[in-house]
Amino acid sequence: MANVNLTIDGKVITVPDGTTILAAAKANDIYIPTLCFMEKLDPHASCRMCVVEVEGARTFQHACAAKVREGMVVHTNTEAVRKSRKLTLQLLLSDHSVDCHHCLRIGSTKCADLDPKFCEWCFFCDCERDGFCELQSLAREYEVDQLPFEQKHNTYPVDDSSVIVRNPNKCIKCKRCVDVCANVQTVHNLAASGRGSEVKIGPAFSKPMAESRCIGCGRCVEVCPTGAIFAKEYKDEILEYTHTYEMKTVAMADAALIPEIERIWKRKHAPITIEQIAGGLKKLGFTTVVSAEDAKDAARAEAEKLLGKQLKHGPAILADTLAAKKLLERDFADYSDRFVFAPSAASIFGAYAKDTLGADKCAVFGAIGPEASEVYETGCADFAVNARELYRIMLRTGTEPNEGRTLTPEALPHEAATGKYGRLLEDAEWNMDSEAETFEIKVGRKTLKCAICHNPAQLKNVLDADIVRVIA
Repeated sequence: MANVNLTIDGKVITVPDGTTILAAAKANDIYIPTLCFMEKLDPHASCRMCVVEVEGARTFQHACAAKVREGMVVHTNTEAVRKSRKLTLQLLLSDHSVDCHHCLRIGSTKCADLDPKFCEWCFFCDCERDGFCELQSLAREYEVDQLPFEQKHNTYPVDDSSVIVRNPNKCIKCKRCVDVCANVQTVHNLAASGRGSEVKIGPAFSKPMAESRCIGCGRCVEVCPTGAIFAKEYKDEILEYTHTYEMKTVAMADAALIPEIERIWKRKHAPITIEQIAGGLKKLGFTTVVSAEDAKDAARAEAEKLLGKQLKHGPAILADTLAAKKLLERDFADYSDRFVFAPSAASIFGAYAKDTLGADKCAVFGAIGPEASEVYETGCADFAVNARELYRIMLRTGTEPNEGRTLTPEALPHEAATGKYGRLLEDAEWNMDSEAETFEIKVGRKTLKCAICHNPAQLKNVLDADIVRVIA
């Protein structure tokens, strides 16, 4: 592919022909704000935050969609561009629940008066995304203090019928959740309806989430830039139970949450360890903290047994989350004779905590979308806590990870996995790639074709493999 030479903010760069202005800028460490854009998905160019000036063009260009051309000169941060972006933010906030925009504690709407770190700790305007909201961050960056437009004050009902909560009053119609639900997860639960300012995002026929096609994968939560879609949180309940002396509480700490915790805490040069997290949980009041690695190893051992039985009869499609099981049973019922439903680490931990340790309450720390949904739908544990929720709990209680507070998680007795299926049963993360991860493994005298589907959209192309693992 031919290369194109262009100039962005005075920097001469060379990128492949067909590259967007946004991609070219990112590749060269030039910042352009976005709200609706997502890597690996087609751009909508609807939020207007990524507008830039291109010399010779009559209007601003959307950097996420406009392609580079030879000799193009782009300006990303001129006064006119910043004014346009600020106007966009003001319009969005005029049709948005802005409980975080006016500080109830100090009675101010000036961004300069607000301390983002303190806002994350404060509970006066306790939005689930406070401190992690992309709209809020951009409003601070562009100093959106007073809103020059009449505030609409939407009063749409909040749908909290399932573990995934929808608050339409905070939706900015970016359609990220719609794209992920349809094009990556292939669930087709969320969609846009209505026109103009009356556009609404939600399940078909305005059904509550609990009655919709939702499988509880939680990927819409991960991509939502505001507090419009979020997983239920139980910070107060966790603190209450851990501070009740007569209650036995057990936590499982997963090292998988460390990269996100380090990112949130901005600890690039002071790595966080699982021992520090466990020490913080102990200080928080948990009676016992056990190892997630042991629970995962026990889950792998069970999966090995189930796969061994199934492979005697034919190919296998393996799922170890409730979301993946729901998807397979609903959309791939013709392959039901291949299904292998293995237990999750959360279910194994919950059974151990309650049945063996006699826990009154137990919590999984490090849970993401599918794990959180499984915990609350099946009751295998009482709480599922992601990295952001753990951060806010620790921030408010002074139990943040540090070298002076460490604890080695207790072992969870289990049958160890043999590892004979290699990479297939190791930790695998969800992504939005279009192609599944494929490889071969040798089990005994057999060489088996394997595939790991890091999202459901990859599944249809690998159904001819001997073993397919579905990450939902």
